[in-house]
Amino acid sequence: MRIPVDRKRDAITGEVYDTFEGLLFKDGYLIKNVSTKTVTASNIEPSFDELQKFQKPGDERSGAAVGLTSLLANRKKGHFMKGDAVIVVEGDLKNMMGIVEKVDEDSVYVKPKYKNLKVGICFTAN
Repeated sequence: MRIPVDRKRDAITGEVYDTFEGLLFKDGYLIKNVSTKTVTASNIEPSFDELQKFQKPGDERSGAAVGLTSLLANRKKGHFMKGDAVIVVEGDLKNMMGIVEKVDEDSVYVKPKYKNLKVGICFTAN
């Protein structure tokens, strides 16, 4: 596509970034310095994929990552969170894809990814 992308090494961190029109990118993400006052971090529920992607090697030993590690362990046991992409594996709706809208104790409410199905469907968590 002949997009003028250059590679640049940061003098402070030593990390290599792709640059395009004055913007820095790392692994497809825009790297930008922002004030912490402008960031809202309340009521955030990261998806399992986000938690895995941003967990650094060795984090499982740090105190701040204890909650993250236990959450990842629970997720591996089959627990669902709002926003998870799921596929039904048994029953009449086998292979139906959807997004988790809500999770109760033993129920998972899924919004199907199909245009013809507009109503959320309740499944058992297992």
